[in-house]
Amino acid sequence: MEQVYEFISKLFETGDWPARWVCGKWSSFHGWLYITSDIAIWLAYFVIPAIIIFFIQKRQNIPFLPVFWLFGAFIILCGSTHLIDAIMFWWPGYRVSALLRVLTALVSLATAFVLIRDLPKLIDMKPEDELKTYELERQLKAYENEIIELKKQLNNKID
Repeated sequence: MEQVYEFISKLFETGDWPARWVCGKWSSFHGWLYITSDIAIWLAYFVIPAIIIFFIQKRQNIPFLPVFWLFGAFIILCGSTHLIDAIMFWWPGYRVSALLRVLTALVSLATAFVLIRDLPKLIDMKPEDELKTYELERQLKAYENEIIELKKQLNNKID
């Protein structure tokens, strides 16, 4: 428990490790390739959840909404690990990196669990077009029954 307390109390301290630029033999090309790749990956991982959130806000009655939120959290956390890896070339925040990785692992496992749990329901789900067709057929049948009933009432008044 003492190590956990120390980890948390020193979460943002960096004195125990050197920055990545001075750790090993990074060439300028190799270092910047690593940094720019990680930042590009982080950017994509940031944009994808933004698109998911935009989609969720534009659609009503989205089935399995928690799955969308878990995917968003999973993607943001994955991207965050890449961002911290790029930052560590100057700021060796290895404890923050470890915390992000643990959170990513937990959310990843939760997402996988929910997908496994909900997979049979997702497979059985009817496509939206099929649901619309079913609803239209149901309304048509209701209208036909109403017309039949109105004809009966009209015939009874005529007789």
